[in-house]
Amino acid sequence: MAVVLAFLQGLCQRLQSTIAASDQLPLGVNKELEGLLKAFRAIQVTTVKAAENKQSKSKAVRTWLRELKAAAYDADDLLDCLVLKAQEPEVEASGREVVDQHCCLIFNCGEEHPATQTELIMIQDIRRRVQKLMRKKPFSLHLYRRRSSNLMSNQIESIEATTPNSGEFGRDKDKEKLVELLKSDESSQVYLSLVAIVGREGVGKTTLARIVYNDKEVTSYFNLKLWITASEIYDSESLSTSIMSSTGGRGQVNLDAQLVAGRSLLVFDDVRNENIEWEAVWEKLQLAQNGSKILITTENEQFVNKMRLPSTSYHLKGLLHGDCWSLFRQCSNLEAAASNQSTTQLEEVGMKIAEKLEGLPLAARLLGSLLCCNANLNDWKMILDDEVLDSKPKELCGIPAALWLSYQHLPQHIKPCFSYCSLFPRDHMFDKDDLIQMWMAHGLIQPQPGRQIEETGNEYFIYLIQRSLLQSSEREYMMHSLVHSLAMVVTADESLCLRGTDTSSNQCEKVRARHLSLQSGNLEISKILDSGMLNNLRTLFFYQTVSSNFEYNALFAKLKCVRVLCLSDERLINLPESFGNLKQLRYLDLSETAISTLPDVLCSLYNLQTLKLGMSLSWEPLAKCTPHFVNLRHLKGNSDNISKIYKIGNLKFLQELEQFSVIREDGHRIEELKDMKQLRGVLRISDLYAVHTEEEAKQAKLNEKEHISKLELHWTWTLEKVDISKGSDDLVLEGLQPHQNLKELEIFRYGGAKTPSWLQCGYLTNLEALEIRSCENCDLRLSGQLRCLKFLKIHGMRKLQQLGCGVCEEEEENHHLFPHLRALHLIDCYSLMELIPLPSTLEELKLDGVGLAELPRLHQNKSGTPSSSSLLSLHISNCHSLTTLESGLLRHQNQHQLQVLETLNIEHCSQLFHLPNHGFSALESLKLLHIHSCFQLRYEPVENSTATLPSSLINLKITSCPPLPNDSFFMGLKGLQSLDSMFIEWSMPALPTLTSLPEELLQHLKALTQLIIQDCHLLVNVGIQSLVSLKELRIQGCSNLVSCSSSVDTDEPLPLEFLKISLSPVEFINRKLLGRLTSLKELHISNARIVSFPEEIKDGLDSLISLKRLHIQCRALQSLPDELASIPCLEELYITNLPDVRCLPEKGLPASLAILVIDSCPSLRDTCQRGGADWNKIENIFFVRVDGLNVKDLNPTLDF
Repeated sequence: MAVVLAFLQGLCQRLQSTIAASDQLPLGVNKELEGLLKAFRAIQVTTVKAAENKQSKSKAVRTWLRELKAAAYDADDLLDCLVLKAQEPEVEASGREVVDQHCCLIFNCGEEHPATQTELIMIQDIRRRVQKLMRKKPFSLHLYRRRSSNLMSNQIESIEATTPNSGEFGRDKDKEKLVELLKSDESSQVYLSLVAIVGREGVGKTTLARIVYNDKEVTSYFNLKLWITASEIYDSESLSTSIMSSTGGRGQVNLDAQLVAGRSLLVFDDVRNENIEWEAVWEKLQLAQNGSKILITTENEQFVNKMRLPSTSYHLKGLLHGDCWSLFRQCSNLEAAASNQSTTQLEEVGMKIAEKLEGLPLAARLLGSLLCCNANLNDWKMILDDEVLDSKPKELCGIPAALWLSYQHLPQHIKPCFSYCSLFPRDHMFDKDDLIQMWMAHGLIQPQPGRQIEETGNEYFIYLIQRSLLQSSEREYMMHSLVHSLAMVVTADESLCLRGTDTSSNQCEKVRARHLSLQSGNLEISKILDSGMLNNLRTLFFYQTVSSNFEYNALFAKLKCVRVLCLSDERLINLPESFGNLKQLRYLDLSETAISTLPDVLCSLYNLQTLKLGMSLSWEPLAKCTPHFVNLRHLKGNSDNISKIYKIGNLKFLQELEQFSVIREDGHRIEELKDMKQLRGVLRISDLYAVHTEEEAKQAKLNEKEHISKLELHWTWTLEKVDISKGSDDLVLEGLQPHQNLKELEIFRYGGAKTPSWLQCGYLTNLEALEIRSCENCDLRLSGQLRCLKFLKIHGMRKLQQLGCGVCEEEEENHHLFPHLRALHLIDCYSLMELIPLPSTLEELKLDGVGLAELPRLHQNKSGTPSSSSLLSLHISNCHSLTTLESGLLRHQNQHQLQVLETLNIEHCSQLFHLPNHGFSALESLKLLHIHSCFQLRYEPVENSTATLPSSLINLKITSCPPLPNDSFFMGLKGLQSLDSMFIEWSMPALPTLTSLPEELLQHLKALTQLIIQDCHLLVNVGIQSLVSLKELRIQGCSNLVSCSSSVDTDEPLPLEFLKISLSPVEFINRKLLGRLTSLKELHISNARIVSFPEEIKDGLDSLISLKRLHIQCRALQSLPDELASIPCLEELYITNLPDVRCLPEKGLPASLAILVIDSCPSLRDTCQRGGADWNKIENIFFVRVDGLNVKDLNPTLDF
């Protein structure tokens, strides 16, 4: 099929613009071009639109359109050749950009340079071909009439489309069943079994698989989870490579180590290739543990039988009508469309449309997005009554009707951009900027007055997302497999993907192809070079995957029309001279090659718009090219190298320049920036010490660069260079005034004392973020007119004493400097003694190394009462002048203003003595409280105080605050029923501290899952048996701990999964407690002063039925207990620093053990070698490492 109308519209515009320059055309060309334009316009106006809508059902129409598109391509190529003929002398003379206006050509030829006879004949030949097609158009096109609709408007409206995950609708039961199958006990004794989700394309297999993959039950059940997209994998070797790379890319040994650690789940999504030898894949997974699963999604159930595993097929059906309608309704945003109107009629039509969608979630999303925010009832009826919607996929080249209809109703200028995506693999993750730049290279984006072509392309891209033809997830973009099939059908005659041994495309198709993605593999490249196809190519993605060298000279000699060229070949070191023949090239990507230098012929590629080069490439040769790259808009590579390109200012239309390094040499001065007015995004100017005067700084003309959103101005920090710029920095910064559109500004190591006037006067009315770092001499004065400022960070201004000077009288009266500020970071401002009242909008406050004696207060409104605060996070650290929290923000009477505060960190405040009265009990939303290294901080109970901590607290950490963790403070634990994690530590036993965490106190912590107690030397008792949700317990340096007794006599299991005892007695663990640890998976006993394991522990080891990993590090230990062999499911054993242990236990090790690691055990180093006394005890263990060496000759670098 073909996308013709939009291409013809652009071609006719080019022809008309060229004809308009009639006095500058070669003799004889004007008349011929007028005839050609007339022929194209006649067929465009009368026939093409109808033909595009009929081509899905008519082979004759498809053939007719293909021939018309070929004629249009030839005309476009001819125009480009005429452009090229006149372009070189014009570029050399003026250095003027010709992109987007190459149809308004300057043919300085006239009568002195008449067109050649060949050129005139070619124009006449194309005109005759078009006229012939007009006379012989298929009969069905004479009868075709189609109702018009604003759905076909060429104007793209901005819509807030909602594209919900289709898994939210009607898939709950499917999810439950699949989770049950993955966790089923029936296959628990089989090392690997298969669950297959089988269903037609678009029914939601991948979405459902992803929901199941991310399910909490599934995540906790499987130790290892891997997701492999298999749609573009053609052999078992590639699939095995994908599996290993997903585990960290460290080979089979690393994969095996993860497989033996527990059950594994591998998802192979979109299995569609019959050539994969699955037995070879399963060999790589032979160490998978019983209960491991393979989950595949596929259309073809025959793949299930070929995999030869115990299997269950789950046939996924379409959504029920009600669920399909709900999804369609939400995507159409019906309420927003109808506003105050009744939606009854639209709902009636919409439900009928949903009935025709066969329960396909993708179809519901596409048609719902098509009608999004559209309240025109006639448009809804037009979709319902469209004959395409009643067609079967086999009538539409295998594409469901809803998808085809969605494509038909794309604006004409968007269709070529969508269809171009067919050139990429099914699982391709699109880079938005790359794709837009490729569209630009082919002229697929219609220029709009007053807008950059990239902005319009971005609008196209967003529109495809809104229409669900592209899917977005966390800044990644991809195309659904079925939508990709639609794009391939639309461009079947123009786009071609060849990989490996693919011979499916016949020679005729290859000759017609205009866009080619070629992965060499085992392809016979010579046949492709001889086919004639390369002469017409406009796009070539060439991936050289075989080890042999490739002769690029023959390739480049044939690429006469190529606009986009991407080369991937790690063996390609140099470009041949023939590369200079690619005159039409607009987009060149060499980033995946080993090219280290560029040939001079690159300078002749005047049409280049985008150039991507490797990070290690030498950029000196580009210095010769910059005067010739008059169209270059995007230059990608090493930003440091780019910043040092000689005369980079010649690239006047460059859009991005992340960094510019100033050097006091010709071609590197700051004046290079003066004409680069198209720069946008982020610009960092470094080494500003090399700029000496205000006039020199003004030559950069930063105030004219309206598209720059973030500006970074960097000086230096070496004393030698500071001396050079001493006394001039004030003037230089004044001259670097940016455009008032600027949103973010960073000033680094500025040596001046004055704040520039443009930062004081309110000139930067759009500034949202300001960061000033290491400007030690600056007397900072900020304007209260920075009313859009949301983020302010001041770092390393050691002489700054006040923040808030320089405000107008009204602001002084209100003390409201930044009314929209959300984040304020003040770091290493040791002299700062005064801070403005904080605006109510502030969400994050960080005070680190400031000289405040008390915390700031909140801004008061006009009535004199404090405003309610939006503060979410408060961080106070290294504030050594701060003595009390009973004033300012955290004063108990002020805490009611901080009703949304969730995070409070107080660290390294050496002179802080007092907590607020009543503690933090009034902070009703506080979730995290960390207090660390405040050695003087104490809590003195207030009379009638009932609580020190708020009940909302989830995470509590008190460390290195010796006077604070006492019995009185921790009485506040009683109300913490939401507390999930608690960490208590202090290291000064001479001070009165907490002596007990009794059961009566801890029993209130119903939600606590993690408890860490460290260096609590006087702690005697911890009532851990009352912690009914505890999963992780770490006890370190509690030398007097003797009891964890419980007043309740029960054998009910505890949920504890992780236990670590270090530098603490182990005797508090008794047989009774071990019997309750049936969920324990990991146990560490480290540095305990024991010669042998206590009898109660040895007798209880067989109770640890879930224990998988055991670490023992006890220097005084004389022997390992025989009872180790009784641990039923132990898989990993780590023995460290046992110098007196002579041998492994006499009864050996558990039969389930798969990994044994021994370090710093001299005797065991000898007994565990081949032939050693303990070899028979370990020879059946999969992996054994002793002092870093794998004694079973596996990879010695493997880490666990």
